[in-house]
Amino acid sequence: MEEHNNQSTPKWLELQQQNSWQIEIFIASGFIFFLFNLPEFLTTTFIDALESRIIEAEGTIIYFGAFIFSRALLIGFAVILFLRALWLAFLGINYAFPQGINYEKLSYSDYFKKKTQKNKNVISRIIHLEKICSLTYSVTIFLTLLTIGIFSLTVFLFYAISHLAPSLYTPSFGYFVIGALFLMMLGITDFIFFGVFKKSESVSKIYYPFYILFKWLSLSFFYHQEMLTFISNSKRWKVYGLFLVYFSIAFVVSSSEIAQALGGSNFLNIKLTEDRDYTKPSSSYYIPLNYYDNMLEANDRIFDASIQSDIILDNYLRTFVVYHKGFDSALDSLFRKNEVTPYLKKVSRDVFLKNDSLMQKTFNEFFEVSIDKKPYNNNTWFFHDHHITGEKGFLTYLPIDSLSMGKHLLIIDRMHLVGDSLKSYRRGKIYFYKN
Repeated sequence: MEEHNNQSTPKWLELQQQNSWQIEIFIASGFIFFLFNLPEFLTTTFIDALESRIIEAEGTIIYFGAFIFSRALLIGFAVILFLRALWLAFLGINYAFPQGINYEKLSYSDYFKKKTQKNKNVISRIIHLEKICSLTYSVTIFLTLLTIGIFSLTVFLFYAISHLAPSLYTPSFGYFVIGALFLMMLGITDFIFFGVFKKSESVSKIYYPFYILFKWLSLSFFYHQEMLTFISNSKRWKVYGLFLVYFSIAFVVSSSEIAQALGGSNFLNIKLTEDRDYTKPSSSYYIPLNYYDNMLEANDRIFDASIQSDIILDNYLRTFVVYHKGFDSALDSLFRKNEVTPYLKKVSRDVFLKNDSLMQKTFNEFFEVSIDKKPYNNNTWFFHDHHITGEKGFLTYLPIDSLSMGKHLLIIDRMHLVGDSLKSYRRGKIYFYKN
């Protein structure tokens, strides 16, 4: 091991180290573009998953974890670009004026000149900043691999927990697991709790197989030696403190973005550029953009329900309700009660039409629709993929030719199975104006 540590650095490796900044800038730029757009993709994918299946604990954890780590890595690569830009600026000054500071032209006093000369010269600052840039890049790449390892191990552990200890299969326990894994992979828990395992000759022999297993499961074998090199040549409290601050900032930023994307709690929504008090007060008079087709874009998601526009020029209301996996239990109960067969094969036309009629009856029992508190009971419901968002759902057309001009309120409730009984659950509350 000592021979390896004392081995002289090959010339080609020294040359690569000196010229690595071009690759660093190229990779950092690519990652910034990818990471900047990743949260929107994660949110869209998560909403699609919420609609199409029942999301278990690990799904929620992976979404929130991926969001936080994407922002943490974005900060890291942005810092790399900033430091490299600063480093190149230092190089430019040194290239233009290799002689350094011209104190004669500055005409400083002897006292001020002595104080200024104590500062590092341009070359020293370039060398020092080069070291910081290289370390920042290396640590950010380690964190990228660390992220992949955390998610891989989390999925593995939660799959095992769901089968071996279902009572622990909860989001709160998941947050504890992912936090513990993160601390372990940084080496903090290893340093605090398991340091004795590596220092004791007899205990370390027992501990080592578990240590190797964890390295392989967490994928940390990719960078473990390099991480040890970094930590062993730095003050640990500074390294861990830096990581703690780094991910705390990413957590605050991510929480605010998640709250905005999913309509979460206001305490998570940090208004960095907004200081007005009443941008979204506690009021029923609030218009979400995703309630109206004319305000939607291709990457948006309706999630609940929508109509064609906020201002209606037609004599009908095109009402679309997104189909969630959570609908199935109540629909199954109503299908059984009404003797509906969801999938018919090779039956007579009469049987087919009767089943269709019973299915429409079921949907009208499942959805409770009203406009200005007036019930709309006998609607025709169609299976439909939304033409803008692609979400699967149910579509109906409500006649509104008798409505007066002005403001109206559409209420959509749906049945929810609680135990053996069905209860009403609010699915949409949409204001619109008829012209």
